[in-house]
Amino acid sequence: MKNVSIVLVVLLLSSMSIIGQFSNTKNSSSFANLPKERVYVHHNESLLFSGEYLKYKLYCIDKSTKAASEISKVAYVALIDKSGKSVFTHKVRLNDGSGYGDFFIPTSVPTGSYKLLGYSEWMKNFEESGFFQTNVHIINPYQVTSESYLEPKMDSLQEALAANVSIQKSKGKDNKAVRSAFLDLSLDKSEVGKRKKVAVNITADNLASQQGDYAISVRKIDSIPSPERISSLSFYNNYVLKGTNKAKPGAKITHIPELRGEVISGTIVDKEGKQPVAGQRISLSLPGDKFLLKVATSDANGRFKFITEREYDNANAALQILSDDWDQFEVTLDGHDLRIGDMDYSDFQLSKKLNAYILQKSVQNQIENAFKEKRPDSILSAQHMAPYYRAFTASYNLDDYTRFNSIQETIVEVVDQVSIRRLNNGDHVFEIRPDEGFTDLSLLPMVFVDGLFLKRHEDLMDYSAKKIKSISFSRDKVMLGSQAFQGVLFFKTMDGGFYNDFYAPHIQNIELFKPQPQKEYFNQEYSANMKDDRTPDFRHQLLWNPNLDVSNGKKEVVFYTSDVAGEYELVVEGFTSNGNPVSVKERFVVK
Repeated sequence: MKNVSIVLVVLLLSSMSIIGQFSNTKNSSSFANLPKERVYVHHNESLLFSGEYLKYKLYCIDKSTKAASEISKVAYVALIDKSGKSVFTHKVRLNDGSGYGDFFIPTSVPTGSYKLLGYSEWMKNFEESGFFQTNVHIINPYQVTSESYLEPKMDSLQEALAANVSIQKSKGKDNKAVRSAFLDLSLDKSEVGKRKKVAVNITADNLASQQGDYAISVRKIDSIPSPERISSLSFYNNYVLKGTNKAKPGAKITHIPELRGEVISGTIVDKEGKQPVAGQRISLSLPGDKFLLKVATSDANGRFKFITEREYDNANAALQILSDDWDQFEVTLDGHDLRIGDMDYSDFQLSKKLNAYILQKSVQNQIENAFKEKRPDSILSAQHMAPYYRAFTASYNLDDYTRFNSIQETIVEVVDQVSIRRLNNGDHVFEIRPDEGFTDLSLLPMVFVDGLFLKRHEDLMDYSAKKIKSISFSRDKVMLGSQAFQGVLFFKTMDGGFYNDFYAPHIQNIELFKPQPQKEYFNQEYSANMKDDRTPDFRHQLLWNPNLDVSNGKKEVVFYTSDVAGEYELVVEGFTSNGNPVSVKERFVVK
């Protein structure tokens, strides 16, 4: 069934014109047969203060197979306020159907009730009730709180009575441990001191459980009541087994799934009439050490799309029209606006008796952030297989040769098999001789400087050769999209910052809405020689690991408590390899 679904999606993508005409009037029954996705977001907390992190892991599930979806390689997480405005929207690259990220709550976000959403681009074609939705409350003690979130003023007698009421922790069914038939979890102790080691033993008995995908969170339970978080089991019952399959009213398939990777799309129109331009080639260049280049061609509606299946670090990129009359066109990238109907937000009120607690936690958060450099998360650099055009067959380190002032002299005197030719319009272009046969004068090489693609070679001719560290090239013909090149020529500068200083009117510099970076989250340890460590430790989040690996059947997870006493909750959420939801909870006390 899964393969049938994937084939169906591919067929839909084979023609943009067919997709555009896929209307409700002629194909209403077809929507019921289209593959559906559901996104689950496991997040560390539903009540957050300014200065804390909302950490999450999302899972994209195929509604028909109940296993990890193969439709989308990218999904989205958004936090929406009551007015429908986005506080943040994150793009998350999916690996085997899951991905993760985090968001630091700044002081610019006011106290209020918010919705956390999870969805894919493909899901936008269907009713928004299928989007993952859950309530999140934020407390910002650094801004004036709206009266709607403040408890009504009390008279003197009521205040006297309230002064004798202690803050109560939420009790009830959530206070009980939650077990799963697929994972067994046991803590080595139910009570523990400050800055002490806690060991969690996790057992997965069968192969599907061992090959599952899970995240683990250990966090202090807040004294202020918070919205209930949706477990993977509740999500499975209400979103996967149930939930709407309907398309939007008057539906057309306007959102194509990101089947092969992240899609960066836009429109090309002529400047005068604002009419769409068809058949126009355009490039997307991502500079840097692991540079990437994409070439696309606009369709009859002036639409183009780049598919970036590889990870990248640099959010700064460059667009270039690949024709000499580039100044006749206007390029606009698509935004990521999310229009969603009315949502029910959970209400809450803050009373005066919470002042001391809010102040205490806010101070603790400030101290934690001040010492963040002592407990940093590590951002992992993007990893991908190098594209074939980054494989050079010859390289010249210019410090090994006599230095010349100009690029042209350097090419002539130092670099073999590369030359410079003057065109009829006076511009100069590079040429790379092929290994065999004659040079095709209609084909120019692909030229990069510090990873920035330069369509117009003349832009580099006046650059000082003394700033160039090395010149590398390959001589094979290269096809990228529908664009052909005779070889690849790469210039590396001394400081590697050519993109930051270079300007050309035909290059449109853009900032990409890039996927969240991969991280390795910090896990505090206290060894014997750290007993006298005077660094404050006010962590409320003791552990967050979005990639819990139980592939060996048994796993011991170790973490250390902080200086914050109270009741803590350990939560494991995720899915087995065959799609069964796993939700495990356990509590312990730090004294």
